[in-house]
Amino acid sequence: MKKSLYILFTAIAFLPSCKKVEHGYLSKQIRYVDNPMQIKRGQIQQTAAVSNDGSSAPVVYKLLDIRDSTHHHADSLFANYDRYEWIGEFNADTDTTVELLNKKRRKVNSPPFDFNVHTGSFTFYGTTTKVPLGTYEFDIQASNENGSMNYSNIATFTMVDDVPYFIGGGGCAWFIDGTTTSGDLGAPDVSIVKTSDEGTDIILKIVDQNGHPFNPANGEIIRRGDRSDFQTYAQFHPLIKTDSTMTCNFETTPFPLRQSAYGYLIYYRIPSQFVNIDPAFTPTTQKIYSVNPRFQFNIYQEGTYEVLVKVKHVSRVMN
Repeated sequence: MKKSLYILFTAIAFLPSCKKVEHGYLSKQIRYVDNPMQIKRGQIQQTAAVSNDGSSAPVVYKLLDIRDSTHHHADSLFANYDRYEWIGEFNADTDTTVELLNKKRRKVNSPPFDFNVHTGSFTFYGTTTKVPLGTYEFDIQASNENGSMNYSNIATFTMVDDVPYFIGGGGCAWFIDGTTTSGDLGAPDVSIVKTSDEGTDIILKIVDQNGHPFNPANGEIIRRGDRSDFQTYAQFHPLIKTDSTMTCNFETTPFPLRQSAYGYLIYYRIPSQFVNIDPAFTPTTQKIYSVNPRFQFNIYQEGTYEVLVKVKHVSRVMN
């Protein structure tokens, strides 16, 4: 009997050594908390990191596939498109020429997104303009010291079109020539139309209440002292002025890249000899009142834009 008990205890003692010891922990509940995700097509956007649900670090992620709404491989997301990527730290205060800018970026031909193997997050680029709208599902793999596990249909994201610009508040004032005496003319109306996905151009036109454009090339639109203007933010190229427009090649988004002392506001003065102000808005009918619009807009996506600023209660003096 004693011999039998000895054999039994010995067998039990050796049982743990036969079981495989697991290293670390890899959860079956790894997930994207912000699922489903919404991606603004054509804009640079980063998604939140995946939640590893307490899995032992480090966890390495691998993107296995992305499928479109027909559940087929999303060819458009894996196709290569030309875009710039940063190769150095850009400083908007000092990198103010195209030559300096090009030292911090390079042109690549690659898919319109990156997948971060350390966080499981996506970074989408402006070249998603080439990707069809719709909902996409994707699979990932997670690996750590415990092993690897695949997560099919772990989340979805929807590619949507969103307004690629912002129009801020503004205002307009008349000033008596050579003085600080002023009055209010109301904020100008600002509208933006994106005419192409190609290029990086903003075509600015400032018009009177009847839609007649003021002539920047003829001095009908001038800087207002030390206030910020369109050129302040068009830091890589000089403005191209015509008899009705000012055009800026902004090179890279967002525009503006940085704020001035006045935020993102653009200030201009239209000298008194070029304007007639509606009666009752100025103390007299003398030709001594300049018009001083201020306005703001931000561009978040590459392309060509027409920006129209309509000044209220003012008519251009027609030659």
